[in-house]
Amino acid sequence: MTISAAQTDGHHPPDLTSNEQHALQDLWRVYDANYEEIGEESERALAADPEFGPLIQGMPREQMQAQSQRSRDLLSRAIVGGDWEPYLTDLHEQGAGYAQMGISFIGWYRALGVVRRLLMERLTAAYPEPERLIAVVAAMDKWFDNTMGIIGDTYLNTKEQTILRQQDAIRELSTPVLTLMDGLLLLPVVGVIDSHRARQMTDQLLQAIHKHRAKVVVIDITGVAAMDTMVANHLIQAVDAARLLGASAIVSGLSADVAQTVVRIGVDLSRLHTVGDLQGGVTDAMRRIGYQVRRVDSPSDADGLEVPSS
Repeated sequence: MTISAAQTDGHHPPDLTSNEQHALQDLWRVYDANYEEIGEESERALAADPEFGPLIQGMPREQMQAQSQRSRDLLSRAIVGGDWEPYLTDLHEQGAGYAQMGISFIGWYRALGVVRRLLMERLTAAYPEPERLIAVVAAMDKWFDNTMGIIGDTYLNTKEQTILRQQDAIRELSTPVLTLMDGLLLLPVVGVIDSHRARQMTDQLLQAIHKHRAKVVVIDITGVAAMDTMVANHLIQAVDAARLLGASAIVSGLSADVAQTVVRIGVDLSRLHTVGDLQGGVTDAMRRIGYQVRRVDSPSDADGLEVPSS
């Protein structure tokens, strides 16, 4: 039969010879005859498991029975009927689901080990002939290895996707573009800047300039402890790109150590308009968009800002 890669993510049923397929059906006859019993014993054995124990206790009995019956039907269709696609799709979903729930792959391996032990006890009793038992156990091992391979692969892929989404969220939070007032944006830069983050920072800044029709941008690098050639060049590129969109940029928070480093590595920052600290940068930016900043000397001077009439 043909397995749909779109549904099974490219996974395939176990590669069994004709004899192994017959042996796997021998296994299913024993498993199917003892399915409820094995399920109940597995549940008791995993009740104290640090990961599956709380999951079992928190799941309604009706839901657990429905899932068990569904798994039984899918296994029967796969092993007896040769229709593996629904079973493989279910394994794919299980691997992704356990990863999203935070259950470790080792935890899943422990659970499958419990089922294997209980099944092995009944296979040994059902098939006392050594040759037949060996064939059934070999087919079972291939089936379990295939199952763990699919779940493990999907589990790791889901974890990687989750980590990437979290990294993107952290980067976005670490370089927020803030609107201080109409026409004025603030980009506070904190921490280490690599090439990826620098590109993301520039993209976010340009999108914000376009969205808010900003005229002035303050890029505050007070939180940047070190600057190398790459970081300095990205900063220059961000300022040049902002200028192309009609926004002037002010760089604030350039520390003495960072300034000395920039001079030492030979990066020309003469094209940048720099001020010593964030307060100075915001004050300068407000003047550029038409505000007059004055000291508040009395309660009547509530906001300390004055926009001259045109």
